[in-house]
Amino acid sequence: MQTAENYLMSQDKTIETRVLERLHTEYSKQREGIHVSDLVLCMRQVLFRRIRPVSPTVKQLGYFLDGARRHEALQSLYGEGVVEKKGEFEGVRYSIDIYDGFPIEFKTTRARAAVNEHWIRQLIYYMLATGSKTGILQVQRIMPSKDDNESLFPAYLVRLDEEQFQHWLSDFVQRRDLFSNATLLKEPSLVPIYRGDGEWVCRECPYRRECDEIEDGNSGHEKLAGEQTEG
Repeated sequence: MQTAENYLMSQDKTIETRVLERLHTEYSKQREGIHVSDLVLCMRQVLFRRIRPVSPTVKQLGYFLDGARRHEALQSLYGEGVVEKKGEFEGVRYSIDIYDGFPIEFKTTRARAAVNEHWIRQLIYYMLATGSKTGILQVQRIMPSKDDNESLFPAYLVRLDEEQFQHWLSDFVQRRDLFSNATLLKEPSLVPIYRGDGEWVCRECPYRRECDEIEDGNSGHEKLAGEQTEG
């Protein structure tokens, strides 16, 4: 039986530094054009990153790598011939995790029950892009409770009728145009903020102070407009 007495072990900072440098190189690349993922969470944060990019933190690099490996493993479970699908729709690029005649989007979460609204928006945008009125949201819960009946891999079937499809198409076009115009003008205040439940999106955002100033300014303008209307 091997014990600690049979070998020497020490932490190698050189190797650690090399790995982090390669991860930084991979996940700090600036993408060209507008992508579906730019439009589904906090568009203001995305635009700030384009205008004034900040290197990802070590924690973020860990999340990126972990997410990429999970997606690769889950993709392999769907079988041969069912693959990732990339393309462009209405001037917006997309990359669907799995396409099997309809889009399947993977998400991992530490929450035990939540289905985030931006997950649904992203899946529906993929449905628009592929002309499908059906899609699947596949979730992996990585911090389950002690309840043996809790589903660790819940899957949600999303369907749209024609009216709903047109509603989401209008939503997509509106957000695309807002983001495109704000990108051209390099003006983050022109796109909406999304903080998430408990403001989780903002917690480690390097642009939070500037964003809060934008929101304070917007509140001041609204208050002034209200006073002028009353007068």
